[in-house]
Amino acid sequence: MHNRQDRPFDIILWGATGHTGRPAALYLQRQYGGQLRWAIAGRDRDKLERVKSEVGNPDLPIFIVPGSDRAAAEAVARQTRVIASTVAPGAQHATEMVGACIQHGTHMADLCGELHWLRQMMDTHDPAAQAGRVKIVNCCGLDSIPSEYLVHRMQQAAQHQFGEYCSHIINCFSHGHIAVSGGSFASGKGVMQAVANDPAMADMIANPYSLNPPDQLDGPHCPDLEQVEFHQDFDQYIMPFPFGQINARIVRRSHAVLGSPWGADFTYREAKLAGTGPLNRIKAELEFRLTRLFVEANPNTRTGRFLHSLGPKEGSGPTDKQIANNGPCGFKAVGVTPSGRKIKGWMHTHWDPGHGGTAAMLVDSAYCLAKRQDEIEAETGRTGGYLTPYLAMGEVLREQLEHNAGIHWGVESVA
Repeated sequence: MHNRQDRPFDIILWGATGHTGRPAALYLQRQYGGQLRWAIAGRDRDKLERVKSEVGNPDLPIFIVPGSDRAAAEAVARQTRVIASTVAPGAQHATEMVGACIQHGTHMADLCGELHWLRQMMDTHDPAAQAGRVKIVNCCGLDSIPSEYLVHRMQQAAQHQFGEYCSHIINCFSHGHIAVSGGSFASGKGVMQAVANDPAMADMIANPYSLNPPDQLDGPHCPDLEQVEFHQDFDQYIMPFPFGQINARIVRRSHAVLGSPWGADFTYREAKLAGTGPLNRIKAELEFRLTRLFVEANPNTRTGRFLHSLGPKEGSGPTDKQIANNGPCGFKAVGVTPSGRKIKGWMHTHWDPGHGGTAAMLVDSAYCLAKRQDEIEAETGRTGGYLTPYLAMGEVLREQLEHNAGIHWGVESVA
């Protein structure tokens, strides 16, 4: 068994120079600089030095980890309790770091939501992570902490108020602007390339239960939303939400690993609120069709390569001013119990959804893994594995986010 207590660092932030990594470094110093032993890592020393200077910590150590380099990954993994990773695409750069963390007993909090890579990593590494008492936690940002924690909050409230869980929940991104950086776009292109190269991958990704444990890869009919439609409970149009695909699969995995406490017929869908009236419907249709054009473009064709060339380039992303203007953000959800009782839920934060807010969620996740393990294990009983944020950290992370990051969840019964 590895002894994490004697390591030089609590957290090493890997990918600290990117459009999410840099805000994560600033947040880490501001919130926890005096409480943690931490360091930054990445590919470019000059950029890391600039982040170090901006953070204002002249003693902040720097490590060079040039992408998918096993020796460099092991050099940092063996020195810290937790790796917090903003590196993307995960399939291209992070596979060796996952292996190094499991080998050296190091927890990992990651932002990756690449379905094909997550499925591969779960199948390959989950048994070893459980045996080694190592927590590998993906989707520690906008995908998928707001959604997963909102669903658990609503189910707790439904059971308390009605004596039964919701059998169906629909959750909608309600406000905030998501700016896509070059790294996030590259991650999406990686998924598209995997689908283009392997037709079976398309079937796996289309399966709503594709991230469930291997023996639970099917369930009630619950396809991703693929059209703009009017929803009575929200009294407005809803439309497909690009992040909803991964968020919904994380929620379903969470439910499955817990033993399906909300019932074998539980379904969950995710969408985006699109407003009322014919003009908003037209705008939603145009946005959906344009997004679908990119997502379904085959990168092996000339047309696909041209379309993808129009997207954000590597290293590009929003400015600090744009990030500040992209918030606040939130979700609204409605759940229905088997007897027809309804409950509404919400998530809200002053942060933008894509970079500042995601950075805060990642850092607080890493903090919990590094400093609050005894509380977490007392609550969840889980010591390791390939886990969703809620499975890995339970209510401890929610408390941390509400107290430190100003991210809040709430519910109200309506019928």
